[in-house]
Amino acid sequence: MTEPGKQLTLIEAACLVAGIGVGGAIMAVPYLASLNGAGPLLALLAVAYGASAVLHLMIVEIVSRDGRGRQLVELFDTYVFRGPAGKALTWAFFALLVAGLTTNLAAYIAGGGDLIGSVSGLPPRAGHFAMYALAAGVVFFGLKTIGMSETAGVAGIGAVLVALLVAALARGPAPVPLFTGGGPARALALYGMVMFSFACFWAVPQSVQGLSHNPRLIPRAVLLGIGINLVFVLALSVTAMMASPRVEPVALQGIGRALGPWARWLGSVFGLLAMLTSYWSVSYAMTVILQERLGWSYRPAWICATLPSLVLAVTGVSGFLGFLEITAGALGVMLAVLVAPTLRACRREKPLAPGGFSLGRLGGPAFQILVVVAYILMAIGAMWPAGK
Repeated sequence: MTEPGKQLTLIEAACLVAGIGVGGAIMAVPYLASLNGAGPLLALLAVAYGASAVLHLMIVEIVSRDGRGRQLVELFDTYVFRGPAGKALTWAFFALLVAGLTTNLAAYIAGGGDLIGSVSGLPPRAGHFAMYALAAGVVFFGLKTIGMSETAGVAGIGAVLVALLVAALARGPAPVPLFTGGGPARALALYGMVMFSFACFWAVPQSVQGLSHNPRLIPRAVLLGIGINLVFVLALSVTAMMASPRVEPVALQGIGRALGPWARWLGSVFGLLAMLTSYWSVSYAMTVILQERLGWSYRPAWICATLPSLVLAVTGVSGFLGFLEITAGALGVMLAVLVAPTLRACRREKPLAPGGFSLGRLGGPAFQILVVVAYILMAIGAMWPAGK
């Protein structure tokens, strides 16, 4: 049974999953979608949703069978990183993970701080401190507060998208091409960005923890959360293509130029909410990872999970951040690859508890291989210079 202060509703858990994905690659999808057309976008959204759903439900089964609500680092330590080198591999993975997640968090603080500064007139450094207060302050109060904040943030993002979509339709939309003849390379790049938009790994253990009072809701929350991101990706892409015949690499800037100053302001709200929702979920996951690995209590772990992101954002160590962003992307693929052997070991060693979740045949060897291939293709596509 979940502690009362950590119980989530279905919607809160789903928004926790959605929030972690919406602040990343979703911003880059509309430009790549315009290079391919609406037909390939719809097809690749369906493929990416299927692959992402299976991978995330594999994680649900692993956490459910393990029964301790642990984050992925400790699950890999228990079921994959074994033998004489096992502990060394766990600590190496942990160190790379902390570095990669810190980079992601610093990017959210830097980007959100710049948005706050541009809207309010605050100097950049003050904007970064304000962003940190909004982002890390929510995480200070724990899972339930994060769940409620994620729900409000996702609702706000949805409202912004509806307003922009209606405005694009009202002004006389540009024709949305069904196919543009972009070719396999551009389709692969689009697929990679869509898959990154659906990558919500760190939110799964949080959802399992928050819904352990009603485990039947856990897979529904995960599927709903990824589904929310699918709707957001589709709505933003269609809006960008309708607003202007030529979609810009930063889609919200192009939408703002096409629809007017009010749309630019709403675009800033969208960006700020997207970065906040991602920061809340990622930093909470990192806080719990530090707790589990180092044996710390929540508050010291929270400080160490959030404060370095502010320091990196304020000091502007751009070259270092660029290197670590590559590390973070590589870790995402590595994590997806490690899920398959973790699931196999967990199925051998941990019988399914009454009421526990199992993917059944969808978690079998054939689907494990397909998921690994899907995420390797994601990495290739995300690095492909499709716009050239």
